[in-house]
Amino acid sequence: MFGTIFAIIISVGLPIFAFLYAWKKKRYIPFLLGVLAFVVSQMLLRLPLLEFLQKNSTDFIFFSMTQPILFAILLGLSAGIFEETARFIAMRYIMKQRDWMSGFLFGTGHGGIEAVIFVGIPALQYVFSPFAIALGDQFLIGGIERFFAIILHVGLSIIVLQAVVHKKVFYLLVAIIIHTFVNASVGILPLFIRGNESVIVLEIVIAVVALAVLLYTLWIKRKGVLQ
Repeated sequence: MFGTIFAIIISVGLPIFAFLYAWKKKRYIPFLLGVLAFVVSQMLLRLPLLEFLQKNSTDFIFFSMTQPILFAILLGLSAGIFEETARFIAMRYIMKQRDWMSGFLFGTGHGGIEAVIFVGIPALQYVFSPFAIALGDQFLIGGIERFFAIILHVGLSIIVLQAVVHKKVFYLLVAIIIHTFVNASVGILPLFIRGNESVIVLEIVIAVVALAVLLYTLWIKRKGVLQ
């Protein structure tokens, strides 16, 4: 049960707290744009496209089975392109507040709604379920992963914001590459590391990348690159 409660705190409580903070600071537009960017890029575009290919393309299924590494890389790349491009479009054409804090809240909105959809809601459904104890470890891992994923989304949002503010597509490409690497690792690591060890290694990879990106964005803030 601890794992389930932890997952709810991270995947529901943290996004709600971030939204309330954004509302109080009158920065709720960047937060909501982050939410919108994820919903449009993933829930309305990328995931339905992948589901369509999975159901209707034998070539797609054959490729996934015969070239698992390349398939994982391409899936990661698709996530990077869809999500980071959505961030860029939202920031470039809709978001008027383009300082560091706005990028931070955009990222919490983006990563927060992802956490709510993929971990928070399932965890809430199992709180009073007889399977809650059995799935506690699963939700604990999910909560930890979402915590670092939110941090990663914050960092990627600030990197993309640099592309908008400084008009340099280089930063957008960097965000896509980082996103691709993390997502591709989800599909590649289990091919070489079996069992629970692959989960542990994957969580370490996500945590290291997320913290590295966060440190970079904090350096940006300290240097005044984004005021």
